[in-house]
Amino acid sequence: MDPAGRAPGGVPEDGAASAADQPHAPGPEAEAPYVPRPRPPADADGDARSPEPSATAEAPPIRLEAPGTGVRDTWKAMGPGIAAAMTGIGASHIMHGPTAGAQFGYALLWVIPFAYIMKYCAFEFAHRYTLVRGESIMEAYERVGTGRGMWPLWYLGGQSLVNTFGIAGRALGCAAMLWAAFPFLPLQAWAMVVLVSCVGVLWAGRYQALEVVVKVAIIVFAAAVILAFLLQSPPPGEYLARLAPALPPAGAMLLFSAMWGYFPTTVEVAPMQSNWAVDKKSGMVRVRELRAQGHRVEVAPGYLRNHLKLMRRDMNISYVVSALTGMAFLIVGAVVLNPLGLVPESQEMGSTIARIYTDTFGVWIFPVIIAGGVAALWSTVFTYFDGQARVFEECCVRIRKAWDSPSTRKLLYRGFQVLWVVAGAAIIFGMPEPILVVQIASVLALFFAPVLFWLNIRALKDFTGEEREHLPSRFMMGWAWAGMIGLAAVSLFFLYTEFFV
Repeated sequence: MDPAGRAPGGVPEDGAASAADQPHAPGPEAEAPYVPRPRPPADADGDARSPEPSATAEAPPIRLEAPGTGVRDTWKAMGPGIAAAMTGIGASHIMHGPTAGAQFGYALLWVIPFAYIMKYCAFEFAHRYTLVRGESIMEAYERVGTGRGMWPLWYLGGQSLVNTFGIAGRALGCAAMLWAAFPFLPLQAWAMVVLVSCVGVLWAGRYQALEVVVKVAIIVFAAAVILAFLLQSPPPGEYLARLAPALPPAGAMLLFSAMWGYFPTTVEVAPMQSNWAVDKKSGMVRVRELRAQGHRVEVAPGYLRNHLKLMRRDMNISYVVSALTGMAFLIVGAVVLNPLGLVPESQEMGSTIARIYTDTFGVWIFPVIIAGGVAALWSTVFTYFDGQARVFEECCVRIRKAWDSPSTRKLLYRGFQVLWVVAGAAIIFGMPEPILVVQIASVLALFFAPVLFWLNIRALKDFTGEEREHLPSRFMMGWAWAGMIGLAAVSLFFLYTEFFV
């Protein structure tokens, strides 16, 4: 899953003046203590004057208490984990899940839980790094690249540009849902409406007006998916047996690899998630900010430990809900669409997916499913327009320090979004196939994943002193390495089967 507003699931929203000028909180703002301004020293005549930069007046001390870990505290802390999950409940769930079920039954079901397990540490480490170090994980990427041509930043910036396929595919998917309900505009026109509307809302800073509607639509949509699963689900033995790893069936290699790339979401969401956690000012982020202002900060026992506990709850709850929903999409697709021989494709994708639910509940559910699908896919496009533009902006100003000014940052942020609209339009009009474009984007995301995963593992080596108390366990480090190697192996397997067999 985010100071003008928030996108769905805690994703930051940027307005015309705020998007590139200052960060935004990715969820409900963590309650911060009142910070009194330092009192100016009085001169001999009793006049109060503002201290010069060299003044040595000591700022008042501030004590940061440990956050609570109850239900209400957990709800307040929810944000970056939901933001990461929300970027996944879009193309992967709505497009890959039903397509896999419709084409191959339960054969690819096992990929979803394994993809979630393999990628878990990539996202957890990025968020852990930010809470413990009090900075974006991109600081660690920059240190890795210092003296080595800043290659991690070039790599991540290049990934941002390649991800044009991803934004175009998601826009086409959203457009297909819109076309199913409103076919008076062609698919490509609806896709352009999606792209331009996301940029327009970001620049205008008006997401708050839409936020409640979007959230409600997505919740109702997710509820319909789960209910359809409960009503249409075959005996558990039919699909639980397919949770054991197996080679993909003939003709499934592209979709098989695509699912690894997009479930639960793409690994580049990890640095986005880290940036959203910085904006939330929790953990050591708040401590570093106050110390930079000249305050002495006292941290209560358990302060960071509790922040980490809340972070893990945020992520784990979002992760489990996202995984179960993804599996439900595939199973219902296998039950309803597979026997009919219907596969979501072209502009009929939206109406084909909607049939899963109209066959289950009746035609009255059609507008609910379309509204929920549009909300989920539109919010995903919106999230990436903000998060990926932030990442690209950070890469540029870190590679070229002279660009690190508010005006240049805004130009980079908005310029990237304009580039995405133009390049996305070329893909949309040149290849108006939602499922195919998303599958290509997913495989490209898979190829970028292992190196980005390694960078997140490498970042934890920067922990020093007391920070090392918060390193992951040996088991979790082994889990992370296994996940990174597993993603690399899937990438090589795809290349081998597609080009050498």
